[in-house]
Amino acid sequence: MKILIMKFRNIGDVLLTSPMASALATLPDKPDVTFLVKKGTEEMLTGHPDIHSVLTLPEKKNGEKKIAFLLRQLAFIKTIRSQHFDISINTTEGDRGLILGWLSGAKHRIGYLKKQEKWWRKQLVTEPYTERQGKFHTVLRNLDLIHNLITPTDIRVSFHFTAQDKQAVIEKLKQAGWDGKQPLIHVHPVSRWFFKCWRDDYMAQTIDYLQNELNYCVVLTCAPDTREITKLTNIISQCQTSPLNLGGQLTLKQTGALSTLACCFFGVDSAPMHMAAAVNTPVIALFGPSGVFDWGPWPNGWMQMDENPYPAQNGIQQSGMHTTIQQIRECTPCGKDGCQGSKRSDCLETLSTETIKQILIKYHKTHRT
Repeated sequence: MKILIMKFRNIGDVLLTSPMASALATLPDKPDVTFLVKKGTEEMLTGHPDIHSVLTLPEKKNGEKKIAFLLRQLAFIKTIRSQHFDISINTTEGDRGLILGWLSGAKHRIGYLKKQEKWWRKQLVTEPYTERQGKFHTVLRNLDLIHNLITPTDIRVSFHFTAQDKQAVIEKLKQAGWDGKQPLIHVHPVSRWFFKCWRDDYMAQTIDYLQNELNYCVVLTCAPDTREITKLTNIISQCQTSPLNLGGQLTLKQTGALSTLACCFFGVDSAPMHMAAAVNTPVIALFGPSGVFDWGPWPNGWMQMDENPYPAQNGIQQSGMHTTIQQIRECTPCGKDGCQGSKRSDCLETLSTETIKQILIKYHKTHRT
């Protein structure tokens, strides 16, 4: 059996589909599972032992004529059809996945449909799925799509990298000043969406606390993006200590490898948060507009398909080795891009450093003493 799974979202979203491959691998006749994702997100799945291949959608090249791009797309569809998939699964609500599933030639096509749906979308799906209501983590929603094939009993998000990736990180850490002995905390204080970020001065104060009071070596990361690097530089400028700065210097694989070297990950709701949880590093994460019940760091080994590891609306929650912190307000989580579309989230900006310090002290006492 050959299965095509499609996820056309961002890095963290793609990583959270990995339990589907692990679950399908437990079938008596292990299927060949292929993932189709957006270019730039494939590293979340490459190297996974239960994934046969990871394909990326063609993207228009600079200066490429429309007809040339169209011909490349048609060639790509021909390649998909030549693999003779038995099942296609569209894990998002968009049209693109439904259309590509139909074009793949798969006999069984699973995808989301609304109760009141357009007639042409209905023709593209043979096994429609209506998203269940209530607070269910994204990992569980993904797994719902294969419930007719398998019900997993040990749900794990996994992220894979090479020994070379890890060694490259160790060398960068030593060049930055790490002695190889002082315990590391991986701090990722930024997100591509700044309305998910904490105040820069509060983050700087917390970094100083981790280094001065708790005696950790803090290593900072961010994406190789000008806005993120600028924000990270501003945070460092407000620190009284000297954290290690690997901002913009690591690949996605290396970022995950860094988390395995750290005794803890501290940061905001972001893809590196999910990567740290996937490699079984304890996570302490700040949440603002996003729902923890949807996007909390996944506790590997969770076994309940009908129970959410983060059942509360907001507040401080713990699941397995992970802790999430979100203010208790009627409006959280709002799911918006900041308060009234301002790109700034009051629920994060007013989150006190004392609240965070108490959580860090609790972690320190539990794991270091």
